[in-house]
This record gives sequence, structure tokens and C-alpha cells, in this order.
Amino acid sequence: MPNSHLPRTVIGLIVAMLGAQTVLAQPPGKDPTAKPLPDETRILIKEVEEAYKAPLEVDADVRDELRKAYQKPSPEREAKIFAEVRRLYVTTPEQEQAILGEIRRAYERPSPEQEARIFDMIRSGGKHPLGTVPAGLQAEQSSKMFRRYDQNNDGKLAGEELPESLREQAPKWDRNRDGGIDADEYRNYYQTRLQVVSDKVASGEIPIKLPKGETVQGLIDKEGGPRPGGGAKPAKAAPPLPAWFAEYDTDKDGQVGLYEWRRKDKWIADFAAMDRNGDGYLTPAELTHYLVEQAQNAPAMPARPGPGKSP
Repeated sequence: MPNSHLPRTVIGLIVAMLGAQTVLAQPPGKDPTAKPLPDETRILIKEVEEAYKAPLEVDADVRDELRKAYQKPSPEREAKIFAEVRRLYVTTPEQEQAILGEIRRAYERPSPEQEARIFDMIRSGGKHPLGTVPAGLQAEQSSKMFRRYDQNNDGKLAGEELPESLREQAPKWDRNRDGGIDADEYRNYYQTRLQVVSDKVASGEIPIKLPKGETVQGLIDKEGGPRPGGGAKPAKAAPPLPAWFAEYDTDKDGQVGLYEWRRKDKWIADFAAMDRNGDGYLTPAELTHYLVEQAQNAPAMPARPGPGKSP
């Protein structure tokens, strides 16, 4: 019909139907507005990398922040100083209060002598072992990552919110059996994953970026102390895993859980000695470190033919 127009109600109905088709075209279970999940492995490698860089960077970074603070003191600048300090040095709240007092005295009369006093106090508690991500930073990063994964903000991770490496293992980490991974359960998982990545970095299996001329092995040799994670520096070739490890791993998830250990009626104390992060699961890396320590410290840690039976 010439010069005719569709009624507005009909046009509105067509638009609504087209919109409905667009919504229905979205893959089921997918939220088109959801952000991509963080790359967990990449983040963990970066954390370990920063831990290895700490001995090369922290003193210079703290000194730089101190001298900026002399010119323009602020709580934000002080927070930056302590964030750097905690990357490398072991501190207590009381010690940090004392350090802060010395820093604020330096605002009034900055001098090389006062700066030296500040560094003496910072170093008085000793350093974290090479390559160690401090516990406080682990807790902070775990909470941050959990919030990023929990895209529907319901306080637990499930389905597509789970990082890839956690999806198949979710039932193992779901300790309260509620069908999701809460923040505490994720923290336990995260700490175990971080330890696995740390062990692989220390062994050279995972490369990291360090300042020119520096290598992980070079830093380990330079430090001359315990390896990352508290284990002894291993020999060139790690000992093979004993046959009992595969036998005890009854669910074939690549590790021995405390529940599997107890089924064999073994000493819990022996398991605890090998379970370095205390999460109730013995990984190949943890067992290898334990075997190396036994071999290198035979008088202090007498080797046994196999895990002992409990009475």
C-alpha cells in the first residue's frame, strides 16, 4: 500500500524478537560480559621471578624511596618502602615500627649515618631464603586472584570460574564438599601450585627473566645457602622416586595424599617430614627434596629402607 507505515507497536515487537534471538544465540552458560580468567601459571611464574630479583633490587629500591621521602614524606611513600623491604627481609610488626621511627627521624636530619642505621634495622631480622615468596605476599596474592576468578561474587569458585589446572582437581581441594572452592580452599591450592612452580624454576625446567648476566643457578651458587623452599641444594641428578610412591598413589593423581598414606598404616610423622608445605599431599618434588636432604645429611637424617609402619 503506497505511503503506508507499520504501526509502532509492530516495529517494537520485531525489534524485541530480534533482540531475543541475539540473546539466545549466545553459547549456553557463557556470560558475554565476563572478563577472561587470569593466566594463573603466568602470574605464579612472575611471583617467583620477582622473588629471585629481590636480592638484586630491594636495597637500591628502598634507598631510592627513602631519598624521595626525605623531600616529600607521605604515608604512601612509607608503604612503598615497607612493600620493598618485605620482598627480601624478614620483619616483625614491632621491628617495622622501630624502622618507621628511624625513617621519620631521617626526615628531619637526613644523613648517610642515619640511612645506615635504617638499613641496619631492616637487615637485623635476616633475609627470606632465595626465591621465596613471603607468606604475607602469598596471602595477599591468593585473595586477589580468588576475587578475580569469582566472577559472580558468590564467595566460591565453580564451573568455568575455576582456573584450568584446578578444574580436574576441584573435588580434592573442596574440603567441605559443598561443590565449590571457597577462599580458604583456594589459598591451600594456590600455595601448593606456587611451590610446584618454584621447584620447577629452581631446577631450570621453567625459565624466568633476570637482569643481564644473572641466572637462577648463579644466584643459588652466590647465596650458598638453602635452595628456594628451604630444601638443600640438590646433586646434579635427582634420585628416582621410590616404587612405593606409585603404589601408594591409589587414585593416580600424581601425588600421595595423607589419606592414602594412612591406608598403608604408615607413620604420620614420616609423612609430615616429607610434606614440606603441610597441605596433606606429598608431591614428587617434595619427595625428591626430602630424598636429597637424606642423602646429603645422612648423620642428621638417617635413611630408612622405606616409610615405617605405625604402631
